[in-house]
Amino acid sequence: MGTVLFQNVCKTFPGVRTVRALDDVSLSIGEGDFVALLGPSGCGKSTLLNLLAGFDRLSAGNLLFDGRPVTRPGPDRGVVFQEAALFPWLDVWNNVIFGPKVQGISRDVYEPRARELIRLVGLESFAEALPVQLSGGMRQRVGIARVLAMSPRALLMDEPFGALDAQTRLSMQQLLLDVWETLGTTVLFVTHDIDEAILLSDRVCVMSARPGRIVRTIEITLPRPRSIASLTSPAFIAHKADILAEMNVMHH
Repeated sequence: MGTVLFQNVCKTFPGVRTVRALDDVSLSIGEGDFVALLGPSGCGKSTLLNLLAGFDRLSAGNLLFDGRPVTRPGPDRGVVFQEAALFPWLDVWNNVIFGPKVQGISRDVYEPRARELIRLVGLESFAEALPVQLSGGMRQRVGIARVLAMSPRALLMDEPFGALDAQTRLSMQQLLLDVWETLGTTVLFVTHDIDEAILLSDRVCVMSARPGRIVRTIEITLPRPRSIASLTSPAFIAHKADILAEMNVMHH
């Protein structure tokens, strides 16, 4: 499970001047697919993600998650933002188990899962550390483990590595590739970084400036499993040239 269907979705924000954020967007995401939304700031990428998260309602069209209309947020769709949403007074372990604990999931279910996730994101030796004692990249690792502890069917990521320095960002991309290879969760990933979109995803949906539309969908042919080394492969460079040309066309 974890299938997503946007059908002719429009979103307008009323105000003094009505802003048309999304215009007739259709997108289908299959179970276990990793799809990147790529586009300039203000093109509606985050709006699309917020609709799927249930934080916002669409103005027209249909939006289905696992065949049912999205009406509100739910633990079946885990959201990771640019800044990790952690409780500063809880250590790593308690941040990670917070969601399932509050949901009344039994301890013998969530504890082994949380341990496994903390291991997957490489934080075993920091289980007792408070967020303030961690670097930005490490806090983001906790944020990802915390969302995954809820066993969501889809992971919605809104520029999750955008605030990190280049080197940390690369290590986080590698981490996400590894975690996704292991768990196979459906992912919708919002970014304006072309390299990141190509490296991580099965397909890249290039969005136009407002009103946001998907102008082109590019299937990424890089073999998996991938690593940071894929960034220098001929296939990667060809995809990048293709997307740069597409984005250049959009600006003229």
